[in-house]
Formats: sequence, structure tokens, C-alpha cells
Amino acid sequence: AAMDFLVRLTDACSSVAKPSVAATMDPLEDASEIQLNAFEFRNYRCAIDAGQQKLLERVVNQWCAMLVKGKTMRVNDAEEKVYLDKDMLTLEISNIFYPLKAICKMEMFQDDVDYEGASQWALDLSFSGSAGETSLKFNFDAERQRLNFALSIRILRTRDPTLDPSSNIEVFGKEEEEEPEPQTFGRIVNAHRYGVAEIGIPIVFSVSDLKVIREIKSSSRHSYLEFFVKYPRQDKFLYAKSPTTHIPQNVLMSEDAALRRKKEKKDEQQEEDERKKEETKRKVLGDEVPIAAMRFELKNVKIKVPRVPHTIFGRLMAKDDYFPTAIGTFDFEVTKKYLQNKLSNKGNHKEQELPATLSIPLMSSWKMRTGNDSESFQKIGILTIRLMGYVSDEKSAGGSPSSPAGG
Repeated sequence: AAMDFLVRLTDACSSVAKPSVAATMDPLEDASEIQLNAFEFRNYRCAIDAGQQKLLERVVNQWCAMLVKGKTMRVNDAEEKVYLDKDMLTLEISNIFYPLKAICKMEMFQDDVDYEGASQWALDLSFSGSAGETSLKFNFDAERQRLNFALSIRILRTRDPTLDPSSNIEVFGKEEEEEPEPQTFGRIVNAHRYGVAEIGIPIVFSVSDLKVIREIKSSSRHSYLEFFVKYPRQDKFLYAKSPTTHIPQNVLMSEDAALRRKKEKKDEQQEEDERKKEETKRKVLGDEVPIAAMRFELKNVKIKVPRVPHTIFGRLMAKDDYFPTAIGTFDFEVTKKYLQNKLSNKGNHKEQELPATLSIPLMSSWKMRTGNDSESFQKIGILTIRLMGYVSDEKSAGGSPSSPAGG
């Protein structure tokens, strides 16, 4: 599993953007006297998420801090002081220099050792040279420590400006079968997934209706809903869009009408009478009296979230001839209580009746005048959706069906 993670992560990242060292260094780690920045890549681009990038920055910078000052490690079954040169491109062990660009193979395995206190997690690095290949075997106390070291070495290697872009590192693994950790419901839903579209937690929802409680300011009667897992990305399973729906005429406040209302000159007595009538109406009927309902053809739509809790962002958009404009925005949080446990080992997870019905406030995208003559974003509608998600065993999850509506 560690080897697969290493291959996937480093294959996606030939380079990363330059980070803020102050933000990525762990204050508990000893810092080097030189400025550590393992991410000064020059001619490469990165295809990893921001969360992965921050994790890699922290790991690499910590190992640089230790190796630049010299770290005692078990190399070829002996305790050796391992150094990294000031350019962070060459390892030095017993006054012998090993350029990182010469690494041609990495092999991870569990070492069969018979000496006391030996570290079983082994990493074999092969360096190519004019005299053939040279190998160094590093032993570690923990699998994570070995993984972090291997990641750091691979990433530092890509910084070498003289590195042949066509040269690749072969990664092998000979580890014994391990007992997998028990996959509990809480552990699965709280673990962050970086490849969300492939392995995210599936969420299925349907839009019931949108109850409009105030006049809508729009330049078009054509509208649609958008849902974003990671705004503004519109990738498959990260975005959903409804077909176009007409806004009822009785709730539509055109731009001309809005402008005319501002220009109308009413005396103070007339304005006061209208305000009192509106307040009386809301006291009797409540603050959320629907004046119209809009229905959207958005049923059984599947999106995927990286973990729970996670906030979904959405918009009510007006479709114009030139470009769409936002009428209102909304968001809602997907929590553990909306997930169905389909694991073979369910444990004691208590489920509520699903799917759950959510009433989500739709806030105006423009500021509206309130009773005290101030302006603020106001609730203009209530979006009702039915939602549920599920978590199942990875082996039985099968393939991912296509999304009924997506970007």
C-alpha cells in the first residue's frame, strides 16, 4: 500500500509551485541554518491537489532539515552519518558522494535480519554510474518513516537542472502480505480523499422545489441551479447542473422595475404606510411566506465528497444571451448522519431515516434594503432537497456509474 501511494503521488507531481517556507515548516522540528526550499522546480508542472502539495512540502522540508545537518541512519547494516549537500542534490555517506540524479531504482521490502534491535522496513536505492550500479540499503523503524524518506529523495531528485527528463526511477516492492487495518465507519468517512472523482464518498440528492419568498432581481426569466463540491471546478462528480426552468412572472423584478423603484419619489407618509403593511403581513403570516414555487428537473444526481463533514456550495443562475449571472447563493453541509453504512462490519453506527429532507436558505446575490434603512443580503427563497450518501467496502463498491447531471 505504501509503495502504491508513493508511485501515484510522485507520478502526479513532476514539480510543484514554490511554497512559503514559514508556513510549511514544523516549528517542533530543528531547522537548518540555510533556507530550506525543496520545491524550486523550474521546468515542470504539478497535477496534485493543494492538500497533497502542503503535505509533501512539510515532509520534504523536515527531511532536508535533518539531512543537511547530518542524520544517523542504518545504511548497509551499519550506523552511518548521512548528509545532504547545500544544494540538496547529493547524498554524502562516509565521504562518498551519491548524486540523486543517478538513482535508477527504488526497492521496498521487509528485511529478514537477525541482529538485535534491527529495523525491518528496508529501502534499497540503486545508483547508476560509469562503473555500473551501486546500491545502498536503508533500514527504518517504521513504514511511514521509510515512505517519507523515499518521497523526499524522489522529489529532491527532480530539482536537478542537469537531470535527463527521460530518465525514470523504477519502483519495486517485495513486502509480505499484511493484515489490513479494520475499516470502521468513522475512520473511512473522516479520511480525506484526494482523487475525489474516483474514490470520493458518493452523495445522491434530488431537488424537490424552490419556494420563492421575495421578488427576484434578474435580467432573464430562464434560470438553473448549480451545485459545486469544489468551487469553481466543474469536473465529473464534482459538479451538477439542472436544466433551465422559467422564473414565474409574479416574482420577477426586472432591472427596469428595480431602477424605477429607486427613482420614484414617494413622500415619507406613503413609505411609512407601505412598511407598516409589510410588517403586519409578515407578523400574521410569518417571515417566510412563499409567493411562488419553482421546480427543477434534477433527480437522483450523484456527486462525490472528499470526506465528511463537507460543505456543498450552490447558485441559482440567470441564463442570459451573453453570460450567466447569479441570482442567489446557498450552501449546506454533508455530515455523517446523512450517510448509510453499507460496510460488511457495521459496528454500532446508528442511522437516521434516509434520505433526509433539507431546507436550505437561498440568499440574494445583491444587497436589499431592510426596515432600519440598512442594506444586506437577504433570504429570497428556500430550496428543498432530499439527500443521502453511503459508504461501502472498497472491494464491493465496484465501478462508478456516470452522473445524471454534471459539468
